[in-house]
Amino acid sequence: METTPRILFENEGFVALDKPPGWLSVPARHPSPSDRVVSLWLRESAVGSAYMIHRLDRFTSGVMLVAKTPDAHRTGCAWFQDRMAKKIYHFLASPPPSRPAIQIRTPVEGKPAQTLFEVMESTPTHFLGKATPLTGRFHQIREHAAQAGFPLLGDRSFGGKPSERVCLHAHSLETPVGRFEAPLAPDLAGLWESLKHA
Repeated sequence: METTPRILFENEGFVALDKPPGWLSVPARHPSPSDRVVSLWLRESAVGSAYMIHRLDRFTSGVMLVAKTPDAHRTGCAWFQDRMAKKIYHFLASPPPSRPAIQIRTPVEGKPAQTLFEVMESTPTHFLGKATPLTGRFHQIREHAAQAGFPLLGDRSFGGKPSERVCLHAHSLETPVGRFEAPLAPDLAGLWESLKHA
Protein backbone atom coordinates (compact mmCIF):
# COMPACT_ATOMS: atom_id res chain seq x y z
CA MET A 1 0.00 0.00 0.00
CA GLU A 2 1.16 3.53 -0.74
CA THR A 3 2.48 5.19 2.40
CA THR A 4 2.72 8.73 1.01
CA PRO A 5 0.60 10.65 -1.51
CA ARG A 6 1.46 10.20 -5.19
CA ILE A 7 1.67 13.30 -7.40
CA LEU A 8 -0.47 12.89 -10.52
CA PHE A 9 -0.08 16.36 -12.03
CA GLU A 10 1.58 19.67 -11.26
CA ASN A 11 1.78 23.07 -12.91
CA GLU A 12 2.41 26.59 -11.64
CA GLY A 13 -0.97 26.82 -9.91
CA PHE A 14 -2.16 23.35 -8.99
CA VAL A 15 -1.09 19.89 -7.89
CA ALA A 16 -3.28 16.79 -8.20
CA LEU A 17 -2.44 13.83 -6.01
CA ASP A 18 -3.58 10.35 -5.06
CA LYS A 19 -4.20 10.38 -1.29
CA PRO A 20 -3.68 7.11 0.60
CA PRO A 21 -6.24 6.09 3.25
CA GLY A 22 -5.43 7.24 6.77
CA TRP A 23 -4.13 10.66 5.72
CA LEU A 24 -5.88 13.84 6.87
CA SER A 25 -6.44 16.57 4.27
CA VAL A 26 -5.64 19.31 6.82
CA PRO A 27 -4.47 19.18 10.46
CA ALA A 28 -7.01 17.90 12.97
CA ARG A 29 -8.54 20.25 15.52
CA HIS A 30 -6.70 18.27 18.21
CA PRO A 31 -3.62 16.99 16.33
CA SER A 32 -1.62 13.91 17.26
CA PRO A 33 2.12 13.49 16.56
CA SER A 34 1.28 10.38 14.53
CA ASP A 35 -1.10 12.22 12.17
CA ARG A 36 -0.18 12.17 8.49
CA VAL A 37 -1.48 15.35 6.83
CA VAL A 38 -1.59 16.12 3.11
CA SER A 39 -1.30 19.90 3.45
CA LEU A 40 1.77 19.63 5.70
CA TRP A 41 3.35 16.98 3.48
CA LEU A 42 2.98 19.26 0.44
CA ARG A 43 4.44 22.26 2.27
CA GLU A 44 7.43 20.21 3.40
CA SER A 45 7.98 18.69 -0.05
CA ALA A 46 9.23 20.19 -3.29
CA VAL A 47 5.74 21.63 -3.94
CA GLY A 48 6.32 24.04 -1.06
CA SER A 49 2.80 25.41 -0.53
CA ALA A 50 -0.74 24.10 -0.22
CA TYR A 51 -4.12 25.83 -0.26
CA MET A 52 -6.88 23.23 0.10
CA ILE A 53 -9.64 23.51 -2.51
CA HIS A 54 -11.59 20.49 -1.25
CA ARG A 55 -11.04 17.67 1.24
CA LEU A 56 -11.34 13.93 1.48
CA ASP A 57 -12.22 12.20 4.74
CA ARG A 58 -9.30 10.65 6.60
CA PHE A 59 -10.08 7.11 5.45
CA THR A 60 -11.20 8.01 1.92
CA SER A 61 -8.45 7.47 -0.64
CA GLY A 62 -7.99 8.90 -4.12
CA VAL A 63 -7.75 12.06 -6.19
CA MET A 64 -7.42 15.51 -4.63
CA LEU A 65 -6.69 18.86 -6.26
CA VAL A 66 -4.70 21.39 -4.23
CA ALA A 67 -3.79 24.98 -5.12
CA LYS A 68 -0.23 26.30 -4.85
CA THR A 69 -1.10 30.02 -4.75
CA PRO A 70 -3.92 32.16 -3.32
CA ASP A 71 -5.05 33.09 -6.85
CA ALA A 72 -5.20 29.44 -7.91
CA HIS A 73 -7.10 28.65 -4.71
CA ARG A 74 -9.79 31.22 -5.54
CA THR A 75 -10.05 29.84 -9.07
CA GLY A 76 -10.23 26.22 -7.92
CA CYS A 77 -12.85 26.94 -5.27
CA ALA A 78 -14.98 28.66 -7.93
CA TRP A 79 -14.78 25.53 -10.11
CA PHE A 80 -16.20 23.42 -7.30
CA GLN A 81 -18.82 26.00 -6.33
CA ASP A 82 -19.96 26.38 -9.96
CA ARG A 83 -19.99 22.58 -10.51
CA MET A 84 -17.20 22.76 -13.08
CA ALA A 85 -15.38 20.00 -11.17
CA LYS A 86 -16.82 16.57 -11.97
CA LYS A 87 -16.08 13.79 -9.47
CA ILE A 88 -16.45 10.02 -9.70
CA TYR A 89 -16.01 7.72 -6.71
CA HIS A 90 -15.67 3.95 -6.48
CA PHE A 91 -16.88 2.07 -3.41
CA LEU A 92 -17.64 -1.33 -1.90
CA ALA A 93 -21.07 -1.90 -0.39
CA SER A 94 -23.62 -4.51 0.61
CA PRO A 95 -26.11 -5.77 -0.43
CA PRO A 96 -26.24 -5.32 -4.23
CA PRO A 97 -29.21 -3.24 -5.41
CA SER A 98 -31.95 -4.77 -7.53
CA ARG A 99 -31.25 -2.34 -10.39
CA PRO A 100 -27.90 -1.60 -12.10
CA ALA A 101 -28.32 2.17 -11.69
CA ILE A 102 -30.09 4.21 -9.03
CA GLN A 103 -30.39 7.97 -8.58
CA ILE A 104 -31.00 9.41 -5.10
CA ARG A 105 -32.34 12.94 -4.76
CA THR A 106 -32.92 13.50 -1.05
CA PRO A 107 -31.61 16.57 0.80
CA VAL A 108 -28.41 16.36 2.83
CA GLU A 109 -28.02 18.81 5.72
CA GLY A 110 -31.26 20.40 4.56
CA LYS A 111 -29.85 21.24 1.11
CA PRO A 112 -30.69 19.70 -2.28
CA ALA A 113 -28.46 16.74 -3.09
CA GLN A 114 -28.28 14.26 -5.94
CA THR A 115 -26.12 11.14 -6.46
CA LEU A 116 -26.07 8.59 -9.29
CA PHE A 117 -25.04 5.07 -8.26
CA GLU A 118 -24.04 2.35 -10.74
CA VAL A 119 -23.09 -1.30 -10.21
CA MET A 120 -19.71 -2.14 -11.77
CA GLU A 121 -19.31 -5.73 -10.50
CA SER A 122 -21.26 -7.78 -7.99
CA THR A 123 -21.41 -11.00 -5.99
CA PRO A 124 -24.58 -12.34 -4.33
CA THR A 125 -23.77 -10.34 -1.18
CA HIS A 126 -21.51 -7.38 -2.14
CA PHE A 127 -20.77 -5.07 -5.04
CA LEU A 128 -18.19 -2.69 -6.45
CA GLY A 129 -19.97 0.51 -7.37
CA LYS A 130 -19.49 3.87 -9.01
CA ALA A 131 -20.94 7.03 -7.47
CA THR A 132 -21.30 10.30 -9.33
CA PRO A 133 -22.27 13.12 -6.94
CA LEU A 134 -24.09 15.84 -8.87
CA THR A 135 -23.95 18.11 -5.81
CA GLY A 136 -21.25 18.42 -3.17
CA ARG A 137 -22.75 17.95 0.28
CA PHE A 138 -20.83 16.71 3.33
CA HIS A 139 -20.94 12.86 3.49
CA GLN A 140 -23.39 12.91 0.58
CA ILE A 141 -22.34 9.59 -1.00
CA ARG A 142 -22.30 7.78 2.33
CA GLU A 143 -25.71 9.09 3.37
CA HIS A 144 -27.33 8.48 -0.02
CA ALA A 145 -25.88 4.94 -0.26
CA ALA A 146 -27.41 4.11 3.12
CA GLN A 147 -30.75 5.59 2.06
CA ALA A 148 -30.64 3.46 -1.11
CA GLY A 149 -30.25 0.34 1.04
CA PHE A 150 -26.57 -0.45 0.47
CA PRO A 151 -24.38 1.32 3.07
CA LEU A 152 -20.67 1.37 2.30
CA LEU A 153 -18.56 -1.33 3.90
CA GLY A 154 -16.88 -0.01 7.05
CA ASP A 155 -19.26 2.94 7.35
CA ARG A 156 -20.43 2.42 10.93
CA SER A 157 -22.09 5.84 11.02
CA PHE A 158 -24.57 4.73 8.35
CA GLY A 159 -24.99 1.04 9.20
CA GLY A 160 -22.29 -0.46 6.98
CA LYS A 161 -20.87 -3.94 7.54
CA PRO A 162 -17.51 -4.07 9.39
CA SER A 163 -14.32 -3.29 7.46
CA GLU A 164 -10.96 -1.75 8.31
CA ARG A 165 -12.07 1.57 6.84
CA VAL A 166 -14.93 3.23 4.99
CA CYS A 167 -14.61 1.64 1.55
CA LEU A 168 -14.74 4.83 -0.54
CA HIS A 169 -12.21 5.94 -3.17
CA ALA A 170 -12.13 9.18 -5.20
CA HIS A 171 -11.50 7.61 -8.61
CA SER A 172 -11.39 10.66 -10.88
CA LEU A 173 -11.68 14.43 -10.93
CA GLU A 174 -12.29 16.44 -14.09
CA THR A 175 -11.55 20.18 -13.97
CA PRO A 176 -10.72 22.96 -16.44
CA VAL A 177 -7.01 22.28 -15.78
CA GLY A 178 -7.29 18.57 -16.60
CA ARG A 179 -8.76 15.16 -15.75
CA PHE A 180 -6.99 13.13 -13.07
CA GLU A 181 -7.53 9.49 -12.18
CA ALA A 182 -6.30 7.14 -9.46
CA PRO A 183 -6.77 3.35 -9.60
CA LEU A 184 -8.68 1.71 -6.78
CA ALA A 185 -6.53 1.82 -3.62
CA PRO A 186 -4.61 -1.45 -3.08
CA ASP A 187 -6.42 -2.31 0.15
CA LEU A 188 -9.84 -1.96 -1.49
CA ALA A 189 -8.74 -3.83 -4.61
CA GLY A 190 -7.50 -6.66 -2.39
CA LEU A 191 -10.68 -6.70 -0.35
CA TRP A 192 -12.83 -6.85 -3.49
CA GLU A 193 -10.80 -9.80 -4.84
CA SER A 194 -11.29 -11.65 -1.57
CA LEU A 195 -15.04 -10.94 -1.59
CA LYS A 196 -15.34 -12.22 -5.17
CA HIS A 197 -13.65 -15.49 -4.24
CA ALA A 198 -15.26 -15.99 -0.83
